[in-house]
Amino acid sequence: MILDGMQGRVEKNYPLHLLSTWRIGGPAEVVYWPPTIEDLSSVWQRAQAAEIPVRLIGRGSNVLFPDEGLPGITLVTTSLRGIVWKDYSVRVEAGYTLARLAQEAGERGWRGLEFARGIPGSVGGAIMMNAGAHGGEMASRIVSITALWADGSIEKLERDELEFCYRFCSLRGQAWVLEAQLNFLPGDREQILQDMKDNLTKRMANQPLKEPNAGSVFRNPPGDSAGRLIEAAGWKGKSVGGAKVSEKHANFIVNTGKAKSKDVLALIETIRLDIQLNYGIKLQTEVESILTGNCGVSKIEEH
Repeated sequence: MILDGMQGRVEKNYPLHLLSTWRIGGPAEVVYWPPTIEDLSSVWQRAQAAEIPVRLIGRGSNVLFPDEGLPGITLVTTSLRGIVWKDYSVRVEAGYTLARLAQEAGERGWRGLEFARGIPGSVGGAIMMNAGAHGGEMASRIVSITALWADGSIEKLERDELEFCYRFCSLRGQAWVLEAQLNFLPGDREQILQDMKDNLTKRMANQPLKEPNAGSVFRNPPGDSAGRLIEAAGWKGKSVGGAKVSEKHANFIVNTGKAKSKDVLALIETIRLDIQLNYGIKLQTEVESILTGNCGVSKIEEH
């Protein structure tokens, strides 16, 4: 057994919807929460050698799991929460909650993560997608990262060895963030905390935070807003099965209670086709789809 002798939580036939903010997904054959980076790497290598499907996820705030579930081993990084604070910098493991990190930096009077206070994902996932909001993004804070590669090897990369752009990191499809060193700037503690409070207030006013969702579904096209285009096309409130375009923000698809992965995918593709036909703009997705048997996470297929 791949997990024999390993420390940490192991669950069999575990409901994937409990690992996703969309609350969608069938049973995972095996889910493992490694307590250390070394344990994660060991299991990854063992699974690869045995040709068992293996994949890595964080807090599930940006992924769509399949209705039929997943074979093999699903590794969840949320137990990787090691953190070391230094002078205006931090070394933090991938499973640490980004919003918590932002708050703790702000409490120290450290500036740079005010934009992230309301982002629900983990540090690792946020770096992988270069998460951002309110004019800020993760790339601006990165000094170095430690990554797991597909063959199970672990390598440290400096910032200048990585490429970032809007909602993209060059590691995507090749490796997964295990740990990062981030830097900060000195600032006024009260102003930083107020800025974060203001950002949270805007988020609560404009986004459907009380309904299961995975954040913005589509990237904003250059010079425009995906939400504006979708709303202008009349999609607010429309649904496929249990998946519905939020009436609060058109770039969010919410689970009304019984949504299936197939419902979300059908709604995404229908919206994308409609926007392309009506406006000549091909919307690209921000959310990721984990496919049955896929060793990793892939973009929802772009047509």
